[in-house]
Amino acid sequence: MKKFLAVLVSVSAMAMSAQAEVKIKGNNDQKVTVKNGAVANMAIGAGATAKQNLASNKGNVNIGGNNKQEVSVTNGAVANMAIGAMTKAEQNLASNDGK
Repeated sequence: MKKFLAVLVSVSAMAMSAQAEVKIKGNNDQKVTVKNGAVANMAIGAGATAKQNLASNKGNVNIGGNNKQEVSVTNGAVANMAIGAMTKAEQNLASNDGK
């Protein structure tokens, strides 16, 4: 149980820091490769939100060096869906999204 809670706290901390300020002063190389598979992110229900960022920087983005981002999908799919009343779906693939 303690291990589960530690993982849950760790995941929650990462989720909260996802909106943090992003500053990259040097090289930034991000890569996502999906072969014969899929990446899915779904939120179902009233007011649900689905956010997906693959090889992306999200937040207050400031890049001072090289930036290489790549997403490759072969024989697969990338899906981001929000289904229901007042739902929202956001998706960033190999991108910088922020101020």
